[in-house]
Amino acid sequence: MDRNLSSKEDQPKLGEFRPNYFVTKFSLLITLLFFTGVNILYAENRAHFQTSGSPFFPDLTLVLLISGSSFLILGILSYLSIQRKEPPVTNSKSRVVKSLRTIVAETIFQNGRIISAGAIAYGLVLAFLDGILIYQPSVNFASAYGITSPAFIVEDCCGPPGYVPAGLAYFPAEHFGIQLIPASILIMLLVSILVGVNVAFLITSVRSSQPMRGVQRTGDLASLNRTSFLGGAVGATFGVFAGCPTCAAAFFLSMIAGSGATAFSLTISEFQPMIILVSVPLLFGSIFWQAKGLRKIFSGCSV
Repeated sequence: MDRNLSSKEDQPKLGEFRPNYFVTKFSLLITLLFFTGVNILYAENRAHFQTSGSPFFPDLTLVLLISGSSFLILGILSYLSIQRKEPPVTNSKSRVVKSLRTIVAETIFQNGRIISAGAIAYGLVLAFLDGILIYQPSVNFASAYGITSPAFIVEDCCGPPGYVPAGLAYFPAEHFGIQLIPASILIMLLVSILVGVNVAFLITSVRSSQPMRGVQRTGDLASLNRTSFLGGAVGATFGVFAGCPTCAAAFFLSMIAGSGATAFSLTISEFQPMIILVSVPLLFGSIFWQAKGLRKIFSGCSV
């Protein structure tokens, strides 16, 4: 009887905290409607995506994809903002206890610059490796392809939503090109932000564990941080290949980098779903794994 009472007392209580998830739920509902609309448009008008006819339906699906992604971001930020306000509680041992979602939200909002810097740095590398940004000093676009001035071309054919429309930009004098594939851009943003968040958690974990060097369980925290860092590193590595298969304008890459680039892209494209299913969960898992380490540090404080 006493043991059961003690275990119940050790469980934290949220008190009078009453979160309002209306904005979050509304944003997720709109996101679902927009993404569903994309699938319906493609199913009912497939021919318009496979021929170079009217660009109306490909362009409309692009608008829906961007709008849906924007509402998804709004819903996530709204949810994190609510969880950030969740007050900490104390258990029967007078130790401060925070939920994992609160630690995640606080770390994200308190380290915006670190997340931005990490996401931008990784995003630039990812953009070059995935063929979004292409630089070939040995190729002169003016003589090779008849392009005498910077030009931007929109390709509305041929592929499913997310692959079309594709934007191709040429900068002959600088030997520089850009290919804008919606799915590639979205994957690049998602993976880059997750990598930036992982970097922020790693730095926060190191900073927070500094005062605990003399505590016996510091070794456990270090081991936890090493494990979570490994998961984030593996996820970031797989993330490099997550966007590459989505290069619908692969011919642009082949013109610049040769036929070998096309063969590589086609080979990797077969494994795109598996690559995404590996990289994104690893990055998410690493975030919550590091949050567990921070909760151990924070729970060491007594009130």
